Amino acid sequence: MNNLNFTVIIPLFNKAEHILRTLQSVEWQKYPAAEIIVIDDGSTDEGPALVEKANIKNVKLVHQENQGVSAARNNGVALASHEYVAFLDADDEWLPLFLDEVARLIVKFPQAQFFGTRYQIVEPENNYCDAKIKLENINPEGVILDNYFDIASQGDLPFTMSSMVIERSLFQSIGGFPLNEPIGEDQDLFCRVALNTSIAYSPNIHSLYHKDAQNQASRINIPSTECGFSVRITKEARKDTKRKSAKYMLKYSATHLCHLAKLNIGNGHFSQARKLLSDPRCKLKPKHLIGLYGLSWIQQTSQWLANIIDYKQI
Repeated sequence: MNNLNFTVIIPLFNKAEHILRTLQSVEWQKYPAAEIIVIDDGSTDEGPALVEKANIKNVKLVHQENQGVSAARNNGVALASHEYVAFLDADDEWLPLFLDEVARLIVKFPQAQFFGTRYQIVEPENNYCDAKIKLENINPEGVILDNYFDIASQGDLPFTMSSMVIERSLFQSIGGFPLNEPIGEDQDLFCRVALNTSIAYSPNIHSLYHKDAQNQASRINIPSTECGFSVRITKEARKDTKRKSAKYMLKYSATHLCHLAKLNIGNGHFSQARKLLSDPRCKLKPKHLIGLYGLSWIQQTSQWLANIIDYKQI
């Protein structure tokens, strides 16, 4: 197991507040990373300078003009010296046994080319909560995850970008991350992985996904229309509706539409939320569909009444 070498790729854009914590979590791994590549995607803060001053072994800092996180990750893989590539977002962190656990999965499941672990979510005010992952088999020794779309359609994703490792050869063969898509590029990769290889998975928590971080893309970029990965997986499912995974792929895309509707309701975009919910696929999530429709009208009515009261007080 000790002859397995990992390249860690960290895309960096204006994460000066978090990058040292992230790097330290790599440095503190029981199973050491052979190479750490930080891709500075045109940061305007002191993040890159902090990386240079950190003096951490095996760290390579690469600068590029701002091209987005997908290009940063793709460029990092192109520079990687080793077959096993781990991604870590610049505001997330690993627990000390992450790489050790992945190395164990690699040995135990030689048929797999992708490896993931469970994670915890860190909410604002330092509140830790377990991801709500609907697992049927929670063998602590690890399992082959052969029902990714079913699991992902029922709760949180089983892994994040910061709790997975992929073989470089697989990454290159499926085409890497899509460019010019500000959100959902991670799920696009996960979908193509699930369609092309076995996924080895540990239900043990070895990564922290920080939702309390500043400058989070998922909070800044709230789409009003369906993301590209969902459009593509729906098209793929409809090519052969008789295959076992097709219904789960469609349900997965329905989950995405419901999630977008919820985000748009939170942003006060009620009509857009209902437009998303009007897609026939959302009928595959009936409880979510009814609940979100109701919530959109309740929130819109509350806002309308508040505006009337404010108007009368003028």
